[in-house]
This record gives sequence, C-alpha cells and structure tokens, in this order.
Amino acid sequence: MDFSFAKTLMDKTSFPVEAKAFFAELYDKVKADHEEEFDALINAYDEIDCDGFSKNIRAFAEKAGGCYYPYWMLLLLLVSEEAKKKYDKRGVSDEIFYDTFSDLRCKLIECKDVKGIWGTFVHGWYRHFLACNIIKLGRLEYIKGMYARGEPFVVGDVTIPDCYTMYGIHIPSTGEPFTLEERMKSYKMAYDFFKREDGVEYLMCECGSWLLYPEYQKVFPEGGSAGDFFNDFRLHTVTDFGDFDDDWRVFGDVEGKRPEDYPEDTRMRRAFKKHLISGGKNGYGEGILVFDGESLLTRKN
Repeated sequence: MDFSFAKTLMDKTSFPVEAKAFFAELYDKVKADHEEEFDALINAYDEIDCDGFSKNIRAFAEKAGGCYYPYWMLLLLLVSEEAKKKYDKRGVSDEIFYDTFSDLRCKLIECKDVKGIWGTFVHGWYRHFLACNIIKLGRLEYIKGMYARGEPFVVGDVTIPDCYTMYGIHIPSTGEPFTLEERMKSYKMAYDFFKREDGVEYLMCECGSWLLYPEYQKVFPEGGSAGDFFNDFRLHTVTDFGDFDDDWRVFGDVEGKRPEDYPEDTRMRRAFKKHLISGGKNGYGEGILVFDGESLLTRKN
C-alpha cells in the first residue's frame, strides 16, 4: 500500500485538515497491523459491485476495530490512483479530475454530519467514479446513458430521436452556488465536452431528485436556486412517498429525531420543518432537459 496519491487527492480536493490527519493515522494503523488483509481488499475490489463488496469491508472493520465507514473511505482514496489513469486515458484534465473527485469530500462531510465520523456511507455511488463513468463539469456531475422511451422527444421545433445519447445529472453537495447562471455555465461546459467526445448536437440530460417533486415548489424559499432548478426540466415521472427520505440532506443528523426536533437555522430548514410538521406530501420527480449550446430549450420562463 502507498498513501502518496491519497494524500495528494485529499489536498487537491480540500479535505478538512482534521480529516486528512485522521486518514493518515488510519492508514498507518492499517499498514502496521493489517496491511496484507487490506491489500487483499484493494486487489479484490470491483467497482461494478460496490454494494456487494461492502460485506468484505464490514468483516475487515470487525477484525481491525472501529466503524466500517472510515475504512470504506480509506479504500476509495487508495484505489482512486487507478481511476486517475482511466481519466487520463479519456483525455480528462487534472483540474477536471480533481474537481470530479471532490465528491469524496462531499460524502466525507455528509458522513461526519449524519453519522458523526469521517468516512462514507454512500459507497455504492463510487462505482461510477472508479470506472471513469462520471465527470464533474462546473456545478454538476454527468453520467453517460441513453434516451430510450420508445418515441422521439419533441421540444419546440426540435425532435430528438429515441436511443439518443443522454446524460444523467447529479448535484454534488459542494456548497458552491447553484444559481441559474452557474447551472448554465455547467450545461455549456458539458455541451462542449460531450460534443467533442460523443458528437452530440444537443445536450440531453435526465435527473431524478426530490428537488424535482412539484409539491416542493410550495416549500422551497421564494427566489431560491433549489426551487428554480425545477424550471430547467420537463417532468415525465412524479412519485409520491409517505416519508421525506431525503430529510438528512436538508437537516443533517436526523436519526432518532422527530420533525419537531429538526434544526431551523436556515430558510430551507424552516420551510421544510413546517412542511413536515403540517403533514405535507413528499416525493420525487424525474425530468429531461435539452440544451442546444446557447439556450435551455426545456426551460420554463
């Protein structure tokens, strides 16, 4: 095992100082006491089956001691060096690579906020990163896929055929501005990148998120960027849920708490706390956006 690339990655992606010291110490402990076993985990790791592999990390943690979330993050930091080679081969710049892998910092901080420890509890998500299937361009992350709904997608005078290249969108919790201006910059970056890479005439993207649930348009603070994101899309699916399963994204550590106990130190938190206490509907929306290089064709004015 070698920690030099992991150290560089943490520096480049702005890991908190405390977290960098924590993982350096954890690495030293694992190397001293369990190097052979952890090397075996690294060599056996398969990004296609992150969730299935989780039982191996759990078993290691039981033997080595401590929670398994930090060991997952340590493993991801160590195997990211091989991912870097794949991104290099794809022609991705160092700047974009490290910006993409700043997602590790996002999940690290979420884990600290929600679980109280440095690590990650969203390990399966990283199969996309380690297989070089995801790329962050500006504010948003993109994963290549396909529009396959059995009929063309028509927006205005534009008709996009079935089986057209489409990119899944993910919104990393980086804390960066999420304004329309920043989103448009991202769409433009993605359009230019994928036009070169895939030859697309239109940037067609799909997103599934609680942010696209229509009922929440009544909840999001007026004039906020989270609510405005809804206007970039044409929805095709809306799913109602009984509970607000994304409450941890808004409130952080919610384990064992009732909505009445949730913090209300931001406009978003106050609005959602009121919504939950009053028995408001919860759910998830899925939609498609189309960008032609200059204009967002699906944008609601």
